Amino acid sequence: MVTVSQLALRLGANIKVASTATQLKTIASPREARNTDLTFRLIGDGSRLWDSASEAAAVLTSPPRQDNRDMVVADVSLALARAMHWLPVRRNALGLGVSGHHRIHETARISPHASVDERVQVGEATIIEAGAVIDGEVSIGSFCRIGATTVIRSGTQIGNRVSVGAGCSIGEDGFAYVREGVNWMRVPCFGGVRIGDDTTLLAHVVIHAGVFSDTQIGSRCALDSQVLMGHDSHVGDDTAIAGQSALAGASTIGQSCRIGGKVGIGEGVRIADGVTVTAMSMVNRSIECENASYSSGWPAERSTRWWRRVSGFTKSGRVPADRLMGTPPKR
Repeated sequence: MVTVSQLALRLGANIKVASTATQLKTIASPREARNTDLTFRLIGDGSRLWDSASEAAAVLTSPPRQDNRDMVVADVSLALARAMHWLPVRRNALGLGVSGHHRIHETARISPHASVDERVQVGEATIIEAGAVIDGEVSIGSFCRIGATTVIRSGTQIGNRVSVGAGCSIGEDGFAYVREGVNWMRVPCFGGVRIGDDTTLLAHVVIHAGVFSDTQIGSRCALDSQVLMGHDSHVGDDTAIAGQSALAGASTIGQSCRIGGKVGIGEGVRIADGVTVTAMSMVNRSIECENASYSSGWPAERSTRWWRRVSGFTKSGRVPADRLMGTPPKR
């Protein structure tokens, strides 16, 4: 534990906190914060996370507000990353009730070679195979299958009739970093993962925990092997994603979409309902047209040459036949 004044000195913060001698115990999100916690207030899109009823002892913020709990810093995300050196992070609670006891249905089948934390809740007829590790506050519904060697971290909630293939990783910290000089500093994760009913994850799917909110997969979804979902990303109901596709942080795919293999979806990109994206496409802008099909992808070549091609297409308004087929133009 550190006091408010000690932490402010270490972070280089300008403090307005009424009681600088207050002992801080953990870092928590605004809605989860207690009177011994440090929390944060983001600007821009992140401002919706702020809860004015937060009971936190101190609040990292920039720019200053009229609040006697403020610790004013230049960069809130960087200050959070640095504060992790002295305070542990408390994830958002799932609200499963009383912890400390096994709540495993009598019909559930758990391999003796699986590791299941005492706080885990497991529903009727669910199967957990050998080598699986389920750690912390996790809820798994009824008639599920958790494949061999899969790892599920605290803060994960899985619905009913969900199949998780072998070697999946669900709920590890998201890839969220900020730069401090030449060093990369990890931003703490407060969210978890939520997976809806009747969803299937094949082998080696990776789903990162949310940084500020939960990473979410809807109901009746299908994720092929080696799909990666970044922190705070969302997938709507009835959507299928083929193998080796990747969603960057805070991206959103709507309902009833079809995403081909090796598709890349950029950070913060939003895809409307019913959209099809064909294999090996790169989506770096939001798609707002519903029930449409989108494609991209080129033969690999030097970046400078590729951009010259794109520029040529734009200026001429047509695509020469040799370029259409990926044949190098005649010199």
